[in-house]
Amino acid sequence: MKKIAVLSFILLVSFGSVFSAEPLRKPFVELFIEGRYVPDGSEIDVNKGQQFNLVTQAKGGRADFVHFPDTYADLGADAKIISRGYNKLIYEKNGVVHKWEMLDEKIDLESDTKIKLSVNSELINKHQTEVFIPVDKVEKTYIKVKVSTYWKYDNGTTTTTETDVAEATIYLHIQGNTNEWFATPNVKAAGNRDQVVEEKLHAIQDSYNKIESLLNNFEFTSIQPEIHNLRTIVGQLEDRVEYIVANEPTKHSDIFFIGLPSDQAVSDVGDFRTLATAWDELEQLVNDQHTRLDQLEESAEKVKRRDLLELIRPFTNWEDELPNQAESLLQDYAKDFNWENTSIRSFLAFDPKEERINNLEQSQTDFHRFLENRQENIEAEKQKINYALTRLQAVRIFDGMLMGFFSSLNFARWENTRNQDN
Repeated sequence: MKKIAVLSFILLVSFGSVFSAEPLRKPFVELFIEGRYVPDGSEIDVNKGQQFNLVTQAKGGRADFVHFPDTYADLGADAKIISRGYNKLIYEKNGVVHKWEMLDEKIDLESDTKIKLSVNSELINKHQTEVFIPVDKVEKTYIKVKVSTYWKYDNGTTTTTETDVAEATIYLHIQGNTNEWFATPNVKAAGNRDQVVEEKLHAIQDSYNKIESLLNNFEFTSIQPEIHNLRTIVGQLEDRVEYIVANEPTKHSDIFFIGLPSDQAVSDVGDFRTLATAWDELEQLVNDQHTRLDQLEESAEKVKRRDLLELIRPFTNWEDELPNQAESLLQDYAKDFNWENTSIRSFLAFDPKEERINNLEQSQTDFHRFLENRQENIEAEKQKINYALTRLQAVRIFDGMLMGFFSSLNFARWENTRNQDN
């Protein structure tokens, strides 16, 4: 009886120390609005004229296999990962090279109203959609997201393809004054509709958009003339509103301006300060963890799973604390910035959040590669971030012009949407 008990204990310990691959999850879509996770089927309140970013990311299916093969791919102990990335995995087994690669990713958006949807597919492993809610009598609508990923497998003699499809839907409750007849992200009007007023309101929103674009692209010589153009159009609108009030008092329109064309750029200044500080912290973290890893490897004992996880965990925490739009910010202002190099998740063959390492040797090699990459690139990345921050500081000059102008208006109401920290 004791022998059976001892044998059972040995088997339990043996199996407890060996991890098996998990089955691939069914393909699904993760949705985020302004950095906040939104579960499939969620109901969300939005306002007429509102604009927000919807980030879409495909998960599960073949993506599980490629992104985290240590967790979801039963490659066996004799397999060696040659190369991997967000959407590619190359490994060797029994002398044969196997390659999985995403050929294409397609996103389809569906809604039953005239909601404006504009997709940015340049982000790593995700899509960012700008959503605009127009003025409409519709009180409830939806956005359905369908993501199709196309994969190719090749081992030198056999080539196959497969497709993963996943869907998610969110429901929008549209709020707003029933008397509103015009609404864009920065301009609203309620009361009586007037064609001339409407033309001026469209022109003002166009000018808002142009100034914002010029600021984002550091085209400073063109900004002041466009600010002058904006002030001229607002003056023309004021003349028209005063004319209507003087001649037809019962048909007046209430005009509302929301925020400034410089709001996003000023907010980005704050985020870039955060990024600059974060990269200073990252440099110190890389050096510290590299030293600790060297000390562990030089000791007599083999590096344990928990030791490696303790070295990796600070990097995942660091990444999670970055501004929500860090990747898109760097894409906008430092266009050759390689986000895939930044994320430790793109180097590891397992999901660090799961804190479960199947192949310790492979994970240790991957972590070494991450640390070496960071040491090679971090100084150049810091220079790019600081350069963008220096140029963004000039935004304050134009922001002061715009703030002074809109805060002095009397014929319309202006809402300052700026956070106190900006």
